[in-house]
Amino acid sequence: MHGFLKLVSLLYPQTGIMVAGGYPQMAFGTARATMKRTGKAVAGVYEKNEGSGIWYVRYRLHGHLVRKMIGQKDKAIEYLDKVRYIRSSGNGSVPTSAKQTARTDKEIKTEVSGVTVADLCDLILKHIQNPRQAHKYKDQANPPRRLGQIKREFGNRLASDLKPHEISNWLDGMDTAPATRNRLKTTLSAAYRYGMRQGKVSVNPARDVASEPVGEGIIRALSSAQEQRLRKVLQDDVDACGPTKPTLKERAQHHIYELDVALGMGLRRGEQYNLPWPDVDIDEKKITVRNTKTGVDRVIYMNDAVLKAFKGLKALSLHRKRKSADKPNKSAPDVVFALGDPKKWFASALRRARIKNFRWHDLRHTFCTRLAENGANAFVIMKAAGHKSAQTSARYIHLNEKTMRLAMEGLNRSENKKLDRAK
Repeated sequence: MHGFLKLVSLLYPQTGIMVAGGYPQMAFGTARATMKRTGKAVAGVYEKNEGSGIWYVRYRLHGHLVRKMIGQKDKAIEYLDKVRYIRSSGNGSVPTSAKQTARTDKEIKTEVSGVTVADLCDLILKHIQNPRQAHKYKDQANPPRRLGQIKREFGNRLASDLKPHEISNWLDGMDTAPATRNRLKTTLSAAYRYGMRQGKVSVNPARDVASEPVGEGIIRALSSAQEQRLRKVLQDDVDACGPTKPTLKERAQHHIYELDVALGMGLRRGEQYNLPWPDVDIDEKKITVRNTKTGVDRVIYMNDAVLKAFKGLKALSLHRKRKSADKPNKSAPDVVFALGDPKKWFASALRRARIKNFRWHDLRHTFCTRLAENGANAFVIMKAAGHKSAQTSARYIHLNEKTMRLAMEGLNRSENKKLDRAK
C-alpha cells in the first residue's frame, strides 16, 4: 500500500499525497507536499537548546501534552509523522508519556506475538505469590480471584489485540458495585504494566478505561444502639454457660474481648488476629503493629476498655489450636487471640442482634468515625488506622446527622462569642 502511494505521489504530485518516514499522509496543497521538511521549521519538532543538534517532538493526546527527545532532526520528523499516522488511522498505539514509543499494530504484533492476556495474568500472579514479595502483597486472596475472572473473559485473547472499549463493555455489563468494577480494571491494568516491564507487551489498554465514581454507599459505622444490642447478645452467651461449662464460657468471654480490641484500636483483621504478646505492652498501654499492609510499623495506644480486654485475654486458659502435621498452624505460638477467625460467631451475633449489612471490617470504619466524632484530626486518624493518606481515612469516616448538627451549632456559638468580644 505504501509503495503504491509513493508511486502516485511521484507521478501525480498535485494529489497532495506525501509519504514521509514510510507513513502516508494527506497534505493541504502542493506546496506542503513538495516542501523539503528537513530544511524548514516543522510544527511539533523543535530544538530545545538552539545549536545543540538534539531535537524533540511534541504533540497532544486527549488534551495531554507529550514531549519526547529524539535526536537528529530528520528522525524527529519521521517519528512525529508516525505519531500522526497512528493517531489518524487508529493503526497502533500513541504513547501518553515520553518513556514509551509509538508503535503500529504490525510492530506490536511482531514484538509480542503469541502473548495472551492469560499469560500476563499468570506472570503477575507468580510475581505476587513470590515469597520475596510478601512484604508488598499482603492480600493473597483477592488478586488470584480477580485474575481468574479476567482470564475467563479475555484469557485466550492476544494481549496486543485487546481494546479499551472491549474492557469498558465487559465492566459495564456486570451487575456489581462500581468499586468492584474499578478493582477489576486496576488488576488488569497492573497485569499489563508488569508485562510491559518484563518486555511482554508494549501497550496497556486498561489504562485508557476511566474509573467509575464511587459514592459513600452504605454507612458502615456501628451506632450506639446497635453496639448495645450486640454486647447484650454476647453477654447472654457468657451467662448461659454457667459454672459447668468453663471452656465454653471462656470462649464466649473471648468474643467480647475481640470486639473491645476491634472497636478500640481499629486493627485490620489480619493485624488483630496475628498480634503476638511481645508486641503488647500493658505497662505502657500500647501495642506495636508490625508487618502491616502498607509495610510501615505503627504504635497504637490503649484506652481503658482495650487495656481491660488485654488483661482479660492474658488471664484466659485458651490457646490457639495446633493442627495436624500435614496441616500446620501458621500462627505464631505466642499469638494473643486463641480464636483465629471471628467469621462464624460474629455472623451469629449480628443476626441475633438484628444488625444487617455489617462486616467485621466495618468495626474499623466505626473506630475511625468515633475518633472523628471526638475531635481527632485527619492526620491522627490516618496514623492510628495505618492509612497511607488522609484521603483514605476520609472514606472510613461516616459522620451521622447528630454529629453534623452539633458541629454546626458549635460553629454558630464560636461566631457569637467573637461578636460579643468585638462589642
